[in-house]
Amino acid sequence: MKSNAALTLSLAVLAALFASACTTPVAIDPKTGQEQTARFTAGYFYGPIDAEAGTIFRTAIRQLDNMGYFRTGELHKDASITIYARKVGDEKVTVRIAQLAPGQCEMRIRVGSLGNLPESQKIYATIRDAL
Repeated sequence: MKSNAALTLSLAVLAALFASACTTPVAIDPKTGQEQTARFTAGYFYGPIDAEAGTIFRTAIRQLDNMGYFRTGELHKDASITIYARKVGDEKVTVRIAQLAPGQCEMRIRVGSLGNLPESQKIYATIRDAL
């Protein structure tokens, strides 16, 4: 009985390490040929965006509404703004905008419990194009 519990615990730890250690570079602007990349790590999509956090926030809520997401809340902090929404199927969508420097921010997007890279890219691209 003890060996099954130890094996299960070991497999759970390995799975957690594997999920948190995987980082996938993602090209974000193939049309213009710029070599900017985002990353997808442990279910979160991280992408750079050149604008002020307030401008990105206003654009993001408008675009999320246009894409059919139901916004459920927002959290404003000193260095970041987080937007909470739901999509069809009641999956949670989180968009966090963090101010890195004047005129430079990073957006972190997570769709669902484990993350969804294609949908995160779609949200990111829609917001970025609207700026």
